[in-house]
Amino acid sequence: MKILIVDDHVLVRKGLKALLISCNPTWEVHEAINGIQAIIQAPKLHPDIVLMDYSMPKLNGKRAARQLLKELPGIKIIMISGFISSEKIHALLHTGIMGIVSKTAGTEEILEAIHHVMQGKQHLTVEPSILEPDAEVVPQKRKKGKKIPNPGLLTPRELEVMQLIVTGYNSEMITQQLTISHRTLHVHKANIFKKCNIHSTAELLRYAYKNNLA
Repeated sequence: MKILIVDDHVLVRKGLKALLISCNPTWEVHEAINGIQAIIQAPKLHPDIVLMDYSMPKLNGKRAARQLLKELPGIKIIMISGFISSEKIHALLHTGIMGIVSKTAGTEEILEAIHHVMQGKQHLTVEPSILEPDAEVVPQKRKKGKKIPNPGLLTPRELEVMQLIVTGYNSEMITQQLTISHRTLHVHKANIFKKCNIHSTAELLRYAYKNNLA
């Protein structure tokens, strides 16, 4: 498998490359120092996976990813970022990228993202560490009199949990907002996934948008 790492920080590139090769010596790992170089290299390399840094000078990850997807339809891109808001997460998913992973992710998380994306599945990590600093996350208000569709027959509490997740709340914020325990939150999320027949946060986002719950 060919992997292209795109990051303007040399230590990050070299460290990630060494990590991937140590996990699977058969992988062919290449580097690009920015989005422009990635656009030049990708058509020649035809990588199976592109690990793209979101914040880069000259051409950021989103714009570079959009250009790569235009030139190489079907290319699988995983965005890696230190800080990213829920709004940007939604925008990135609409560009056609397959995954979003935090720079604080461990080895297992990165390998899992690569595995999922190679299977054609989206992989999304939404943790407190990837929310933009000082970004205020405000839950969306429902309009009075507007009926909220509920194809999955979710309870009112499960709907609240779903909408908070989609808005960008992490587990700690949800438990504080709803005054519930982490165990209770886990039960609600399990019920949501089961009733809606979804298996990941990325699928939850798509489900919510499709059914006007976001």
